[in-house]
Amino acid sequence: MSIEESMLAGCAAPTAPSGNALMAAADGDADEATLAHLRTCPQCSSHVAELRAMQARLRRRLYRLYCPASDILVDYCQGLLDPYQRAAVAHHTAICPHCAAELVLMERASPLADALGYTAPSFVIMPLP
Repeated sequence: MSIEESMLAGCAAPTAPSGNALMAAADGDADEATLAHLRTCPQCSSHVAELRAMQARLRRRLYRLYCPASDILVDYCQGLLDPYQRAAVAHHTAICPHCAAELVLMERASPLADALGYTAPSFVIMPLP
């Protein structure tokens, strides 16, 4: 039995939504037909809830998977990166609250930044999950 077949095993509807449709629902991107089905089918609604919980667990464990390593962030703070790397890290930290928070911590603790009177950029920091 495939994963998709096991997800749909308890659904009583003759035209159960596909596994992709249920994943879209877990992501908040379901179409109206899938949403209508989920309102009437406790089995599929339960599967969507399980998918959301699994995604949350994965996000907590892998949230820095595509982030630059801490030593790259240190080099960024110290101005040691080439212009291409510096631009890439700047772009990443503009969209990643985790790396942005780490940069702020590094800049606060940096004696070089203190000696030069450098202040951290004024962007919004989101708490870590």
